[in-house]
This record gives sequence, C-alpha cells and structure tokens, in this order.
Amino acid sequence: MQTIGQSSEIGAERQRIEAVVQTLATLRGNGETLAEVAHDARNMVTALGLYCDLLEEPGVLSLPFLHYGSELRLVAAASRRLVEKLVALDSQRDSETAAHLGVLRALGAPPLDTAQETNTGQSQRTRSPRWDAMPPVPIDNLSAELLAARNLLAALAGPSIAVTVDVEGGARPVWLTAEDLTRVLVNLVKNASEALPPGGRIQIGLRERPASSAIDPLAGPVAVPWLTLTVEDNGPGIPPRALEKIFASGYTTRAHPASIKASWPAAHRGLGLSISRSLIEGARGLIHAENRAPAGARFEIQLPVRMS
Repeated sequence: MQTIGQSSEIGAERQRIEAVVQTLATLRGNGETLAEVAHDARNMVTALGLYCDLLEEPGVLSLPFLHYGSELRLVAAASRRLVEKLVALDSQRDSETAAHLGVLRALGAPPLDTAQETNTGQSQRTRSPRWDAMPPVPIDNLSAELLAARNLLAALAGPSIAVTVDVEGGARPVWLTAEDLTRVLVNLVKNASEALPPGGRIQIGLRERPASSAIDPLAGPVAVPWLTLTVEDNGPGIPPRALEKIFASGYTTRAHPASIKASWPAAHRGLGLSISRSLIEGARGLIHAENRAPAGARFEIQLPVRMS
C-alpha cells in the first residue's frame, strides 16, 4: 500500500509530465511539410517515454501489471523507427521523382504541368520498394535544435525551476540526431530538477571550440571544430563517490531514498546516464560530470563538428 508521501510525489510527477505534454501539443502544431510533422511526432514520442517513466515509479502499478510500462516503451521505440522510415521514404520518393522527370526532359518529352508532376510523384510513392529501416538523420544545426527544445525542457523541469539556454555560435552540423539530443537533455534536466528545491536554476550552454584543441576519441587529434554543450544546476551537487560510477550501466541510488533527498539523484533509474553516454559516444563525442563551486552539478558534452 503506497504511503501519503509516495502519492504526493507521484501526483507532482504526473502534473509535470502533463505540463510537458501540453507544451509539446502547442509546439509547431501547425506543421504542413512532412519534416515539420515528423518533428511534432518525435516530440509526442518523447512525451510517451516520459509517461513510461511515470508508470515505472514505485507504487504506480501493482506487481502483476509492471510489464505494461516496458511494453509501452517498446511501442515508443517502434514509433520512433516508423517516423524515421516515413521521412526517409518521402525523401527517396522526391529524389526518384526528380530523376524520372529529368530523364523525360532529356528524351525530349513535353514538360508536365503541376498536376501531372504531382500525380507522377504519387505514383512513384506507391511503387517505392524501399521498406527497410533507414538510419536517422544527424543534426545540421545544433544551436537551432537546442533552442527548439527550450520550452520542452522548461516544462519538464516544472514551474518552480528556472531553465535558461545560452547559445554562442554552434550553428554547425554534428553526428548526433535530434531524437538522441532530446533523450540526453531530457535525462539530464529531469535528474537535475529532481535534486533542486523550488527556485532552483538549470543553465544550458553551447559554445564552439577551435579546431586546434579537438581530439576525436576514434581518430585522435583532428583538425575539426568541436562544440561544447553544458548542463549546470545550483543544487547540492553529486556525491564524490558517485562521480566515478555515475555513467556505469545499472548504477542506482534507488535503494537509498535518503540519499536521493540529500543530494543529486545520480542515475537512480540505473540506465539513464549510461544510455546518454552511449548516445554521445556514438556521435563521436564525450560526456563528463563534475561538481561546481560553490555548489551544483555540471555535465559537459563535447561533440565534433560533422565535416561530411
């Protein structure tokens, strides 16, 4: 039987997630192009993942029904893949249509009017045989993606926590995808907000580093600029003993509720920071955690600019 305190915490978590969903529902809700609609769909899938987090909180579901949370998370993952597949198929259709029309013109065929070209594109879409999974598209402008996520992150932190985004440059392409950027930021902001009292602050910054200081973890020293993304808070900070383990898969403080209230919650779900590190390293980047002076936690993410 859940306690009054647990019920209050779950209620607060639900209100925060509902605020996130409401924010997502108003973000770019009038998208007309497939790319805009896909952006909205990715945001909705992010909200679905947050509800999965809520279902996995202690006391929300009784033991026989705990599997619903993990099953719903599988639905979210499949939805992400479906969105990327639709975007890839539409892009392929456009290129195939352009090539087809180019061949017709080269053969001396009369030009098609707008309606005919539209019908040709629809026909190409119907005949397209490419239904295999397509790789997600990496970010072309990191600063724009970060600014686009600002309202989502503020809603996630809740009205009592101030979230600021400070960008200097950084309008550069990186290997990280927009979906993975959102997953990393959501994890870091959610962890930070859980450690902060009302009136706390979370500061997100983006800076560009010169090429001379870049070190690719795969290729060693390389002459490409790097972008530094930071997430800082003014909370109690990370326990020193946790700094060495915080990115380890399965590391958790869930068994020690008192430590969660007294300090930054670390990776209390056991996988969030481990997954974040994997996503960053998969984008050829690095992530590092430390404590700020006089107080607070700081995460620094370094991403190389994508040159090709």
